[in-house]
Order: sequence, then structure tokens, then C-alpha cells
Amino acid sequence: MKAFLKLSMLAMLAVLASCGGGGGGGGGHSTYGTYYSPNIIASEFVNSLNSVDGTYSSHVELYTNETLRSQVPGQEDWFVIWDAKYSEYKAVSLQYIRSIVYYDYYANNRAVASEFRSIERGDILSGNLNGDYYGNDYEVVDRLSSGYFEGRNSGYLYEDEATSTDVSLLAKEQEQKKFFDKAAKVSLVYNVSIETSMSMITLGSKIEKMLTRANGELTQEDQAALLGDIKTLTGVSLEELQKAGENSAAKEEVLAKVAAKIGTSAQNLEQKFLPEVFGITL
Repeated sequence: MKAFLKLSMLAMLAVLASCGGGGGGGGGHSTYGTYYSPNIIASEFVNSLNSVDGTYSSHVELYTNETLRSQVPGQEDWFVIWDAKYSEYKAVSLQYIRSIVYYDYYANNRAVASEFRSIERGDILSGNLNGDYYGNDYEVVDRLSSGYFEGRNSGYLYEDEATSTDVSLLAKEQEQKKFFDKAAKVSLVYNVSIETSMSMITLGSKIEKMLTRANGELTQEDQAALLGDIKTLTGVSLEELQKAGENSAAKEEVLAKVAAKIGTSAQNLEQKFLPEVFGITL
């Protein structure tokens, strides 16, 4: 399995390099478990939200040292974003984002954003359409004629500092746009969903870092983590993919399952995606 995994990963890197390569993603541990990201900053959270949502039109509207709510004794550091997913302004506590617990193979900012969206969906299903019930962690805000934002749940005000400039944020926005350009190319070339292509680019970047760090060799821990990542990407394990080539009934079932997961046809999956990306011929 080690040799097979190494070759398949190199094939993945070649695919991504031909489309511009690289992408977002965090580093850290490579064992599946519980994590949180205590050092994430507002712009990184927004970039990760865009990656999860498949957009790049969200942005940090305010910064923590400029929001009126942050100046109230006992309150946390807050920032406001334009949330493209729901087409609304939203205030978010930075401390809350840093405390979100998620399950993944390694610590990364994208998982923070994904878990935030899961929490948000749960709140919406519970009837809390404007944020968490009390507006303690995040809430929808409205822009007032005075130029302030007002929390729908809390009633707190957030100041609009339109002249603020964050050079590091602008740089990250450019980096983010490049990421989505690459994802669009991969999606077109391999006829897969944009979500799948973003995951491919992120995984390729992770593999590249692993190979660089380990002088071209993947450790057993790295391989275990990547096998889990591949299963997350395709919906099946590499063992299942290999066994599918030995049994026609299993092959049809696996192809249908993976095709649905990555957003393509079974024919495209068998003839192009699996051979060229993972080096698998069924």
C-alpha cells in the first residue's frame, strides 16, 4: 500500500501542477481527533468560509479594535463580515471562533469554518434565523442610516469604519482568488463539482508539504492521514476502489457512490478521473 499511495499522490500533484497547483489549508497534526484553532484571525476565518461555501465575495467589514461592542466592558473582540452565502451582514466574536471544537485529521482553518456553518445550520433549524439565540457568539446585523451596524438579537452597535485598510487582508484576498481560479480549472478539466476540485487542490498542497518536509518520503502517519483524506474526498477507501476492479457488481456500486460524491458521471470517473488523478484503472 505504501508504494501505491506514494505513486497516487505524485499523480495527484502532477494533475494540480498542470492547473496551477497549490491551495489553502492548514497544517498541524495528522491524526483524526478533536481540535480547535486558538490563533485563527478574522481574515483567515473569512477566507475559509469562502472556501467552504464556494465563493470569494465575503469580506471582513470591520476589525476588532474598531467595533463599538468590543469597547463595552465584558464584551469580546468582534468583527463584521458581509456573508455572501446568506446575503447579509453578520457580527462574529473572534474568541468564539477560536473556541469552536471540530473533528478532523489535522488542525486547519477550513474545518473551523465548516463547523461554524454546521452550528449555524443547527441554529436556523431551531428557529434562530438571526444568529445564536442571545447574540453572544454571532448575530445578523443591519446597517443603519447613521453608518453604524446594529445587532438584531443583542441591539449592540458596531461602527462602520469605511476608510480602514488591512494590507494583509488584501493580500489574502488575492491569494484566495487564485485558489478559486485553480479550482475552476480543475473542475473544468476533470468535470467534477467545484467543491471536489477545491478539496483536490487543498489535498495536493498538503501532500506537497508532506513530501517536502520528509524529503520525498511519506511517513506511516502521513499515509494514514492521507488515506482518510482520500476517503473523505471520494466517499470510499482505496481498498474499496481496488477491490471494485475485481468484481463487476462491486465496481458498478462503487462507481455510482463515488460519482455522486464528487459530482460527475460514472463514465467520466472510470475513464478519466480515477486513472489520471489516483492512477487507478478498474
